[in-house]
Amino acid sequence: MDKILEIDNLVTAYKGKDGFVRAVDGVSFDINRGETICIVGESGSGKSVTAMSIMRLVEFENGQILEGTIKFNGEDLAQKSNEEMRKIRGSNISMIFQEPLTALNPVFTIGKQIAEAILFHHSIGKKKPADERKS
Repeated sequence: MDKILEIDNLVTAYKGKDGFVRAVDGVSFDINRGETICIVGESGSGKSVTAMSIMRLVEFENGQILEGTIKFNGEDLAQKSNEEMRKIRGSNISMIFQEPLTALNPVFTIGKQIAEAILFHHSIGKKKPADERKS
């Protein structure tokens, strides 16, 4: 099968006052095109950190990928610039967070929030629906 994601011996750690603390230690798995996987485990077992490592978001939270490879469509994500990763995130790789209240703001409509994500990642025009143009 055609592998879309290959994770090999991923080690992600966070810097503490006594050095690095490993949050993910030696995770390996592959995902084939058209396949869905689920990562399950107890709270604090590293599920979210694994996903954030794949998307290279741990760097923004004092984290660091110490070892391993993350290949997406055969390309090593560790070698991508932050700008290249911004283009991949949301367009090609996304994460559904466990806590929807941290992801969605009840003050705004769901449609507006989804549209904002699409407009951020794709260069498409913003056109108002016909009923909004009348006012």
